[in-house]
Amino acid sequence: MERSVAVLLNCSSRSNRAAEQRARLGELLKESGLAADLLCAEKGRHMGELARRAAKGPYELVVAGGGDGTMSTIAAAVAGTDKTMGVLPLGTVNHFAKYLGVPLDLEGAVRTLVEGRRVQVDVGEVNGRVFVNNSTLGIYPSIVRGREALRKRSGLNKWLAFALATVSGIRRHERVGLRLILDGQELELDTPFVFVANSDFKLGDLDLARQRPPHPGELGVCVAHAESRLAMVKLIASAFAGRIQKADDFSVLRTTELRVEAPCRSLHVAADGEVHRMTPPLVYRARPSALRVVVPLSSDISAGSRRQEDQPGQLAALGG
Repeated sequence: MERSVAVLLNCSSRSNRAAEQRARLGELLKESGLAADLLCAEKGRHMGELARRAAKGPYELVVAGGGDGTMSTIAAAVAGTDKTMGVLPLGTVNHFAKYLGVPLDLEGAVRTLVEGRRVQVDVGEVNGRVFVNNSTLGIYPSIVRGREALRKRSGLNKWLAFALATVSGIRRHERVGLRLILDGQELELDTPFVFVANSDFKLGDLDLARQRPPHPGELGVCVAHAESRLAMVKLIASAFAGRIQKADDFSVLRTTELRVEAPCRSLHVAADGEVHRMTPPLVYRARPSALRVVVPLSSDISAGSRRQEDQPGQLAALGG
């Protein structure tokens, strides 16, 4: 079976595991019958330009091989074009692949590229930057930056560095005074955490809302109201225990567009786990059906069976 396929990989890692993974991928692609070009970004920051060239090139299918940051970068290049994006989950969390139902093993993911079906999914945007999973403000971007600094400085594994960065982030982080404008409402509040969902309400493996995913053209918004560090600790503990959606100082809303105003020159904003410095106001919007992706035949991503009935709203709590 012949297709014009580009497989984009972040080849900055020189580890034996990464080299073995790339070699195995080449074998699987050859066995699958896909006419695939393996395109490598020697540095992570080069992936965006590589993706844009592939999306403008002769390829029918542009495949993202990597973690959620790579998925987001390549989705930004493919969204709004006539190209299709494929997913090879080679990262740690692989949130987007899990949402689509793509197998996490390399063999199953390559098989999906050959045998899967194509569906249209939404992407989110914040000030023009595309995200496929979620975007966060407040303490979480600080934790991500702290985690990466620890890993570079001491070589800690990702999860231990994340745990230490979380403790440090709670101790040092201050609440942010924000004005949120959504669907005709204006809400002013001090908050340590704002979460904007495109695909579902999961942050890693934590389900923050335990509600149906946002509808097409809709964004989910979660806001914390913790007024002290102790309250923040309790809220984080509730999240790990799967009870955060029941907390009085946590609200879940839905909107088609969100504007975030802040009395500062810049904010650190995480989009699919990558942290960027952005100038407020931040304008979030959904782009319905902007991205065509390949999913397994068994995926229910377009059938709606993942959607649950709406839970009783917490909208009133946001003003409290």
